[in-house]
Formats: sequence, structure tokens, C-alpha cells
Amino acid sequence: MLFAMAIGGIVSFPLPTLFADESSDSKAGWLTRESQHLRLTSDVDDPALLDDLVRSFDDAVPQWLAFWNVPESQAAQWKIQAYLMQNVDAFRQSGAVPDYLPRFEHGYATPNTIWILYQDTPYYNRHLVLHEGIHSLAIELFGAGGPSWYMEGTAELLALHRDRVPAPSRKPRLGVPGNAGVLAQSMDAFTINQLPRNRLDTPGWGRYKMVARQREAGTQPTLKSVLKLPTQLNGKVEAYTWCWAAASLFTQAPESRDAFLKAARRGSDQTEAFTSEFYRDVAAEWPVLSARWRLMLHDLDYGFDWSRHQVQLSTADPRANGSVIQMNVTPDQSWQSVGVWFPQGAKLRFAAEGRCHVTPDWISEPAGITLEYNRGSPLGQLQVCVLPIATPAGKTIPPLDIRPVIPRADVAAFTASPSSTKDTPVTGSQLVEITEPSWVLLRINLPAGHSPVEATTPPQEAYQVQITPSR
Repeated sequence: MLFAMAIGGIVSFPLPTLFADESSDSKAGWLTRESQHLRLTSDVDDPALLDDLVRSFDDAVPQWLAFWNVPESQAAQWKIQAYLMQNVDAFRQSGAVPDYLPRFEHGYATPNTIWILYQDTPYYNRHLVLHEGIHSLAIELFGAGGPSWYMEGTAELLALHRDRVPAPSRKPRLGVPGNAGVLAQSMDAFTINQLPRNRLDTPGWGRYKMVARQREAGTQPTLKSVLKLPTQLNGKVEAYTWCWAAASLFTQAPESRDAFLKAARRGSDQTEAFTSEFYRDVAAEWPVLSARWRLMLHDLDYGFDWSRHQVQLSTADPRANGSVIQMNVTPDQSWQSVGVWFPQGAKLRFAAEGRCHVTPDWISEPAGITLEYNRGSPLGQLQVCVLPIATPAGKTIPPLDIRPVIPRADVAAFTASPSSTKDTPVTGSQLVEITEPSWVLLRINLPAGHSPVEATTPPQEAYQVQITPSR
């Protein structure tokens, strides 16, 4: 008996025949395309789409292997049958969809065969073929893909891709060493594990919409809740969203990346023991991972780039000693840690000055500019986040405590003061009180997809911030 995986569940059944008879495909009017790793049969009369799907599949396989640190030779002979279907009943009548296969909403995978329901966009057809193909490859390499949160999270992570760009439009990626890994640094026009820059990158893939909806409703799950998702996800979009988000975090966070990749080798274990062992591997860093999860879900949107969202957090950060702290906050990164943690009862007052570009034409000071807003706050506004170290106790994460450091009223009062000078930082009127042991983070309020403006002077723009403990 072998496992089958789908957007909808896991069952066991006898091993199906690898390939259907090609003459039967022709008689039914179906088209077939074949490549090194995929034989694709479809009733969709779109040869260009089918050619793209098999080519993309072959382009993805080496990148999947690189992700898992598996030699390409281990899958050199691996090949599966795929069906892309508009008229599912016709495929069932022909025997291409076995009677014992349950009904499914999007796709289904077995060790040697995958079935995909035709979608409205080329991107989402490709995404589903890749998603189900990853399940089949995981069975080939590891016996299965682990429990649902790991299996579906990995499949969504590695199916998310950046479409091909015509060669003349491609630009070299700056700062990429020649010996960089395939997954992270590939210069190939087709790349997997790529976060969407905008809606046009991933039409039909609604994960960011789900994140935003749950964020507004205050119902985003804790990270531990995701690890407790049931075996049968039953095609629930929100469950796949959280599985993908967790996989993205675990593979990007330095505290968990090695443990997440190592866990793939235990893929045949789909019980709670799999999750328990993974949790033991990262338990010492769980407060940091939980904090990163809260930050990610707060900021996740089109244009989100992990290179800008890798805040420096550690359970080894020293406790604040009551000294004045001075730091620069730059627009090239999102949240930036003060570098210490604060105990319950600490009170902080902030002063800030400096200027930075928020668009090529607009320059902001710490209060931000009111010509444009991001997430309801002025663009360029200096913001502070009090981030508790303790992980949330419930099943959902509470909203983050984020507020402006220097409200515009403080700027007006400062400007009206006869003692104010151009070289004096503006001091905020509000005290930030720490109600439980917490990290304190600062950032310049910019969209998730903001690209730092290349200004001639100064070479590194920043706000200069002073944090003073108050009694």
C-alpha cells in the first residue's frame, strides 16, 4: 500500500500503472507531451501550455533536489505521468482516473501519477503541476512528505515560482557569487521558491489575500497551531496558506532552516512523532521563531522580500542596563532591533532626527509624510514595535503593539519652541511602557516591496534615534 497526496487529503491504495496507452490518448483526442521527468496527457487544446508545463517541470526538478541537498543523479531516472483535465468524467471513463481515487478540487498525487484539474491561468496550472509533482518526488526520495503541515507547506513553497522572462529583459542579479546555490542564486529564467512581487506574478494563487483577511479579522493562527493542523486538510485554502507561510519562515530563519531540511528525511513518518522531533530540534529558539512568525504575518504582502525582513533577534540578547541607546534606522531593512531586551515596567522615551528618500522625489523625516500612506500610517514614519519574548498562549496571535515614535503633533510643538534648532533631535511626547519582557524594534514605514532609492548623498540614509529610559 502506498500513500497518495492531494490538495484535500492522504489515502492509501494499490500502486497504479505508470503510463496509460498512448494510442488511447490519441483516440480520445488528447494531447501528450513528454520530457525527462514528466509525461503529460491532456484534453486541453493548447500545445503551447502543455509544452511550457513539461519544460517548467524539468527546470524545477534540479532546483527541488538542490533545496533538499540531494544529488541530481538520485532522480536521473525518475519520471511520472500527469493528467491535466477539463472533462474529468472522460478521464474516469477511460480509466486514466482510477475508480478508487477520491474526488478532489484541484490536484492529486500518487508515487507515479498526478492529476490536475485545468485552471483559468497558465500560472496556476503550472503551480498545481509542480505542487503535485513535489509530492510524488518526496515519496520517491523520502517515502512520503511528512505530516500535512510539512508536506503541504513544502509543496506550496517549492511550487511557488517566478515565470520565465524573455532573455533580453533579464538583468544580472547583483552580489551573487559564482558558486552560489542553485535554489537561492540561480540565474535561470524559471525559478522556484520566489515570493510574488505583485498580483500579476501569481494569478490564481490567493495566499496573500487570505493572510490579509485573517490579519484584519484578528484570527491568524499561532505558529504552534499550524504544527497541529489535522491530517485531512480537505482543500481548505486557509490551511494551505498557513502551511506555506510556516514552511517559508522555517526555511528562511537561521534558527530552523537546518532542522526543517533534515526533517524531510523522515518523510515516511506522518504521525505526531515527526512534529515532536522537529519541535525538539528548534525548541531552544522557539521564542524567536514565534516572534518572527508574528512579524512576518503582520508584514506579508506583495513585494515582501526576506532579504529586507531578517531582523536580528536572539534569546541571548542582553538585558537593557538603563543606559541611553543610540542607533541608526535605515530604509534598506524593515524591522531593526535595538539589540537588547527590556524587562516589565521599563519606560522608554525616543528622540529622532535625520532624513531619507521614500520615493525618488520625496524625502521624509521621522514623522513621515502625509502625501502618501502605507498601511494607514504616513510613508516614511519612524515606528516602534514592542515585541513580547513569550509566545502567545492562545490559538491566535494578538496584534502587534506598533506606534509612531514621533507623531506630527510633536514636530509642530518642537518647531514652535523658541529653543529648537536645526541640529536638535525631535523628542516624542509619549512614553513607551513595557508590560512584559520584550524586544524593541524600529523601522521606517515603507511598503513591503520598497526598494531603497539610490541617492548620491548621503551614501547611507538613516534616521538617528536616541532611546532614553524614563522613571
